[in-house]
Amino acid sequence: MRRLLNLLAILSLASAAFFVEVPGSAFGGDVASESGSTISVGVSSDSSSPGNTGTTAGNSTVGGGSDTGGAASFVPVCTSTVLALNNDVGPPAGVTTPGSWYSIVCTTSSGGTTTTNPWIPNGSAPTIPAATPAVNPYALAMQAENSLQLPSPTINFNPATNAVVNLPTWLWIDPALWHPYVVNATVGTVTATATATPESVSYNLGDGDALTCPGPGTAYRTDQPSAEQQTSCSYAYPSTSSAQPSPDGNPNDGAFRVTATVTWQVSWSAQGAPGGGGLPSLTTSSATNLRVEQVESVNS
Repeated sequence: MRRLLNLLAILSLASAAFFVEVPGSAFGGDVASESGSTISVGVSSDSSSPGNTGTTAGNSTVGGGSDTGGAASFVPVCTSTVLALNNDVGPPAGVTTPGSWYSIVCTTSSGGTTTTNPWIPNGSAPTIPAATPAVNPYALAMQAENSLQLPSPTINFNPATNAVVNLPTWLWIDPALWHPYVVNATVGTVTATATATPESVSYNLGDGDALTCPGPGTAYRTDQPSAEQQTSCSYAYPSTSSAQPSPDGNPNDGAFRVTATVTWQVSWSAQGAPGGGGLPSLTTSSATNLRVEQVESVNS
């Protein structure tokens, strides 16, 4: 008990304290990167099938920071104090090298501190803990986005088989895919969440024209009168597809190649670290053929 009281008194005097800030090169070798950490990725969505990985849109802007690298090195700052009273006890068992006991307190990447009490031989510098990688939440969010599995759209028309010149053709995709898709990526105590939300559907109509619709479109109901239905996504072809390539080689079966592209806006948030904002948008697409016929009216 008397020795403990004397030890506390000596520590309060801090008779031989010094402050050490260790450069990165003092750690002996390369600092570990985030790529070496174990990353668990889980998918949460209402879709019964994952579909295809989205494609990054070329004209998208990146939000939430420009650092897309892995982990940023954290350099601990340490305070070392000689424990003079402990020196009266002598070195650890089996150690004959002259030296001193030290108390080394170092900051951690999470904002806390660690304390060690090593025996350090005379003439040797205190051993400072190696740098640890600080998780970059934005880079983690990008990894989550890269794991998103987004469904490809299936194109539907009305008329369902062949469109007619100057008659509005309804276009829509399955509304069941029109909801957010979420992926979480975790490294240590940091979790980044990437959420992809469908924004619009763009159609390349095959005749040189294009159409963008803000939602999935409205399915045509064959069990309801046409006069009671309306759509927000339709297109009237001004000419037939007779001069277009034929999928079966029959020149009478020429068709326009229609492509639907869904644009997904992606956002991210983080737990265990600050951050959040936008990520590069993604797209998924599919294509199908559509014949457009000219219907001649006959006067009686």
